[in-house]
Amino acid sequence: MKKKLAVILSLIMIVSMFLAACSSQPAAQPQPSQPQSNTEAKDAPAPAESTKIEHTDVTIAYPNIIELNDQVYAARKYKIGYANWSDQNSIAIIVRDSILDACKYYGIECVVFDNDTDPNKAMTNADTAIQMECDYYLNFNNDEAINAACAEKLEKAGIPYISIQNAARKGVDPEYHVDNERAGSICGDLLAAKAKEKWPDEKPILLIANQWKAGGTFLLRATSCEDAVKKAIPDVEIFEIETESNPETTRQATADFLTAHPTGKIMMWCHIDQNTMGMLAAVQAAGRQDDVIITSFGANPVAFEELKKDDSPLIGTVAQFSERFGWDLLPIVIKDLNGEEKPPMETMPPLDIITKDNMTYYYPAA
Repeated sequence: MKKKLAVILSLIMIVSMFLAACSSQPAAQPQPSQPQSNTEAKDAPAPAESTKIEHTDVTIAYPNIIELNDQVYAARKYKIGYANWSDQNSIAIIVRDSILDACKYYGIECVVFDNDTDPNKAMTNADTAIQMECDYYLNFNNDEAINAACAEKLEKAGIPYISIQNAARKGVDPEYHVDNERAGSICGDLLAAKAKEKWPDEKPILLIANQWKAGGTFLLRATSCEDAVKKAIPDVEIFEIETESNPETTRQATADFLTAHPTGKIMMWCHIDQNTMGMLAAVQAAGRQDDVIITSFGANPVAFEELKKDDSPLIGTVAQFSERFGWDLLPIVIKDLNGEEKPPMETMPPLDIITKDNMTYYYPAA
């Protein structure tokens, strides 16, 4: 029995030694990590890219007027409020439509208001834009005090603001407006040059059809026109009438002036084309076409048919190129809302005076 037990113990020791020898072999070395497969790389989350609203195809009706900025994209679908000067005014309608077209191109929602040349409506429109939580506000209104009040309440609501044509808070709110001084002087230069060419032996007088209640914008244009004429004809005699921004009022005031001045040559300037047509009607009714030359402001299609005539008293109208206002303003608004660039305090569109000779370059349909 003892022998058997000894044999068993010996076998156990031999087996234990064998197992110990096996376990003393070197451990398998770790394999180098394999590069991540293309499939795994694609599945990993990519860095977030900045979002942008793609442009919408639009037809540019006036390629020699509008400058399309196709490098600007809205970071999201912003909502802007646009308060139009008056939906009854043809120039304001052109401005409004240009803003709507540009908003469509850049993918911006636009809420349109009509200030209707009414201070109370202008204030109410600003309040409504605040209630609608607009991201931006563009205001076309000729009352600077009301503009300032609108700008202040919009600022308190955190809504950026740009004033169109007439200032709000000078030095505080950005403005997009015509170079009014140059607009008047272009007209005066053309009047004086044409008068010297057409009536070399005559001493013409100058009639200014103004809108005194409208404030600085129209007054500056009128003064600049007078200064340009006086520079060329230093001793020119100057008269003024009030249009009240009404073609019929302008027609009647012009007719009264012609009755009071039945002879002689007359240079005329009017602050806007619609009223200029009233002035022209009075000249034609009096049979004074050969005694009068007229320049105006607006380059409104209402004047184009008359401009094309060789014998018309209307010789030119300054274009502020209302068709481009929205296309200039929307990139400024988008850059501001994107946090890329603050708007300049003053932006001015180019100007030119439209005559029979250059009309179809800017307005091919004419």
